[in-house]
Amino acid sequence: MPDKWEYPWYAAWDLAFHCVTLAHVDPEFAKDQLRLITREWYMHPNGQLPAYEWNFGDVNPPVHAVATLAVYQLDGSADREWLERVFHKLLLGFTWWANVKDPEGDHLFGGGFLGMDNVGPFDRSAPLPQGLILEQADGTGWMALYCLSMLEIAILLAKDDAAYEDVAGLYGVYGIT
Repeated sequence: MPDKWEYPWYAAWDLAFHCVTLAHVDPEFAKDQLRLITREWYMHPNGQLPAYEWNFGDVNPPVHAVATLAVYQLDGSADREWLERVFHKLLLGFTWWANVKDPEGDHLFGGGFLGMDNVGPFDRSAPLPQGLILEQADGTGWMALYCLSMLEIAILLAKDDAAYEDVAGLYGVYGIT
């Protein structure tokens, strides 16, 4: 967690990983944190999550769905209402990624700080010259994980509500196109 000395700021993807660890000790706190980051006062109406406190418009890897699934399971897979609330916001986030970070519609994602703390020689969030497009293997891998996690959550929710079958189908088709 952020502290005053070594790590004085938050990053959205770090928060997701911290919540998985916290769920072993205090699952309610972990769930509250994931719910908080997806609330309307943090998440943009278009579905983008803020990357870090000094640049809300940048992006971090989309790991909140896998964290949500892990926290739900670590908490005994019993809080369906919480899972649904976060899932609905994650739907917005997935749509944002698909529409903004895949400009060519070819399932190759890029832009932003998407690697495993690998700092590149240029700002990957800045526009590239001459209309070039940056497609990142790590961003595409993160989106594959996002898709699989959303599919798994939708299948879990579909057990009690058939309406989620359509959403599960969306992620099943998205993952194989």
